[in-house]
Amino acid sequence: MRVWIILCSFLLCTTSVALAVQPSESKQTLVMGNEKEKVYLYATPNEKEDLYTDFHVKIGNQVVETQGWEVSMSETRLPELHIVDLNHDGKKEIVVIITIGTGTWVVMKQAHILQEVETSVGRAYAEMDIDNPVHTIERDFTITATNKMIKVKGRGHEWKAANACGKTYYHHRFPLYQYVNWRVEGNKLMADVGLTITHNCVPAGFLLTYEQKGEIYIAKKIKVNL
Repeated sequence: MRVWIILCSFLLCTTSVALAVQPSESKQTLVMGNEKEKVYLYATPNEKEDLYTDFHVKIGNQVVETQGWEVSMSETRLPELHIVDLNHDGKKEIVVIITIGTGTWVVMKQAHILQEVETSVGRAYAEMDIDNPVHTIERDFTITATNKMIKVKGRGHEWKAANACGKTYYHHRFPLYQYVNWRVEGNKLMADVGLTITHNCVPAGFLLTYEQKGEIYIAKKIKVNL
């Protein structure tokens, strides 16, 4: 009897160890989809962090894994899914816009484009590069501000306007990344970047319209709203 008890105890311990080291499988859930176009976004919910991570995009029978996509599980921050022909080649691209931060005078979004390209194993969807709108503005424009005046110069033009805020916390370097609002209008990808002058005043901004150039999407047109 004692031998039987010891044997049962050993088996119980062995089973407990086996269960402890067995890896837990991540469970993907449907975040949103477009039934007509047969495009669906799946992600792994992280209840503790209140985040969707490890996004997979199912396009027809193809599944595309993504890198670095994270979005809050809140309904107010669910991703946007657009299926449009961005490059006018007769084939639709997948545009996913995710919100990574919001607040008073703060909008922080990211845009991702999945496009069918030629690979070594045939045609397949892959994520395209997009020129960062903040880097584009900082590279192509010079911005200065005083308590009375805002000046923007670049791409062969110059703009001047009275500072509607009446003051400024910044003179030459501005936190443009605090207001980056991506959107799709028709078949165009656009980024609205706000020019923050104080913590609660965004009197001006830039509207960038993107077009494909080779393997990257760049801001072909930039409208200065001053």
